[in-house]
Amino acid sequence: MTQQNSQFIETFKEEALELLGKLEEQLLELEEQPDNPEILSAVFRAMHTIKGSAAMFGLDRISTFAHEVESILSALRDGKISFSRALIGNTLIARDMILGMLERVEDGTGGMTAELSVFLEEFRRESGYDRTTRTPVGKSERTGAIPEPLTRLNTVQTWHITFKPREGMLLRGLNPYKLIEELCAMGDSSCIPELGAVPPNEELTEDCCRTGWEVILTTAIEENAIRDIFIFAEGDCELQVENVTEMNERLGTETAKLGELLVSSGKIDRESLNLALGSQKKLGEELLARKLVTPTDITVALEEQKRLQKAQAERKNRIELDTIRVKSEKLDDLMALVGELVTVHALISETTKQSGHEDGLSSAIEQFGRLMDDLRNNTMSIRMVPVGSTFSSFKRLVRDLSAELGKQIELVTAGGETELDKSVIEKLHDPLIHIIRNSLDHGIESPDIRAARGKSATGTIRLEAIQSGASVHIIVADDGNGLDRGKIKEKAIAKKLIKSDDHLDDDQLLRLILLPGFSTKATANAISGRGVGMDVVNRQMEQIGGTLRLESAETVGTTITLVIPLTLAIIDGLLVRAGDEYFVIPLSSVIACMEHRSQGTPGNGVAVYQGRLLPYIDLRSFFDIPGPAPALAQIVVVSVKEKQYGLLVDQILGGNQAVIKPLGAIYRNVKGISSATIRGNGSIAFIIDVEQIAVEANAAREG
Repeated sequence: MTQQNSQFIETFKEEALELLGKLEEQLLELEEQPDNPEILSAVFRAMHTIKGSAAMFGLDRISTFAHEVESILSALRDGKISFSRALIGNTLIARDMILGMLERVEDGTGGMTAELSVFLEEFRRESGYDRTTRTPVGKSERTGAIPEPLTRLNTVQTWHITFKPREGMLLRGLNPYKLIEELCAMGDSSCIPELGAVPPNEELTEDCCRTGWEVILTTAIEENAIRDIFIFAEGDCELQVENVTEMNERLGTETAKLGELLVSSGKIDRESLNLALGSQKKLGEELLARKLVTPTDITVALEEQKRLQKAQAERKNRIELDTIRVKSEKLDDLMALVGELVTVHALISETTKQSGHEDGLSSAIEQFGRLMDDLRNNTMSIRMVPVGSTFSSFKRLVRDLSAELGKQIELVTAGGETELDKSVIEKLHDPLIHIIRNSLDHGIESPDIRAARGKSATGTIRLEAIQSGASVHIIVADDGNGLDRGKIKEKAIAKKLIKSDDHLDDDQLLRLILLPGFSTKATANAISGRGVGMDVVNRQMEQIGGTLRLESAETVGTTITLVIPLTLAIIDGLLVRAGDEYFVIPLSSVIACMEHRSQGTPGNGVAVYQGRLLPYIDLRSFFDIPGPAPALAQIVVVSVKEKQYGLLVDQILGGNQAVIKPLGAIYRNVKGISSATIRGNGSIAFIIDVEQIAVEANAAREG
């Protein structure tokens, strides 16, 4: 394989991996909405693209395999075979097989293997698809197939054409069916016949047309050309041509609602719509019950709505094409360079102050600082990606494991548009897997237990992201068993983690499940019960400077909240000094600063803050820093788990942009320090883990 071919194949792999990721999401959506032709078409197109691209680069095994799967999807799209969960399941397995071949490129070449052939044969049999006749096994072929939609231009519009022939049209030798055929051939169309005026059979005559048509047409052809089709029938029909796209834009919404479409087309007035909206029934049912519209009116409005949604999705896809694919390593390098520039800026500022030439350079340094901030913010924004892609990957996990466990579980996601640094998202995946697997296995009850408790047979896991200041809260909530506090305490005593007479508050008791090896499950299985899941989650949260919160109500459910920083590259902090050591306190934790006059006794104590006592932690004592403390020190007020503490320091030096550097082996186990940063003069400042300091200080006080 030449170097050039290797580069081409790498490019194909990147695109194919992206397609396979979307394909999994689309298949899971199709399982929920089997009647949605747009999702089915998207699934078919993804497999078709993979097949064609693989063939182009000589990956014949992938191409042949994808072609066979594509044929089954084509039969489903054309109505030759029926939809089933098994078909979706097999398509997901086929997707996984293609992914495996892509990860090992040599597996994508050559002919079909026995394993792939056996799988395809089973897939065809379970789908009812006969590859030789291209018809379903045991069924006759459908008389018509759904035509492929015509190629659309960027200027496509959706039109609503109402065509009602008058009784004498046939006597003039005009054929309305030919006009409808010509109209529908102009683009992607749906034709709804209006049969309300058709009389009983005994009153029908051969020379009288009583049928009308409502046509929804999506095309790039202008209005005059549409009207020209009916130019010889102008006096023999009622014709209305309305631009649905322009009407929707006038309404100022992404996609018009059903009621707005009916009002805009003149089928109902605003007052009738408002009265119908006050009913408990669905709008369409209520309007039909009041005899304000006909079933055809509802069908036409729904078709218009579907076309507008489709056009909106296509516009979104075109926007997504206006992007450049960049390797993540390049973004990491760019962020590292920005970090170095931040350090250099601090060095220039520090050197200028010490040299006494600040006046002449201050303006240039300030401008450099502003540009540095803009560059940092832009670079960080490039690294920010929505968490929705990570959330979508868990749908497959929930689908497969709930079936394996014999449970009915639905995953509901929200806040997928919330953005996080890509490095944070990479470290978030494994903790979320552990939490969701626990919820699936011994969080959500079996359907019979849920029924006995008066719950719906289908359990729900809610996965949500909410941005809060410089952090993002990832919430995983289930409506299952909840945590059994008695069982937790009993297990902790048995493992000698606590004593039987220890008094723990509710939070301390629940957090016992985060200890290594802890599990309340009697027997372990392949999914959970070995006592490693929540321990891993807690450790990974500590590594990225995040925290974990637990809430639970027995038989009601459990909520786990992961509070994580937006980025792991650069943070805004407050630079402080204690003795000869310098520390950075993350600004997201800082509430206020205040002076504090020492009583001559080193160590922790309390100070008066806003009329109440505030416990503070002396950083000199905490880190065993030698030397005398100043008579007038300062306290930084911080927030930890919605409680306030003070950090006593010798001096507050001001704001600081900290480029986060990992700790070496010597400092890795030091309590209260999460990472380090380089100051402008080249010395090191440690970034404080505020929560860990508070926990350690509380433990020492209680001990």
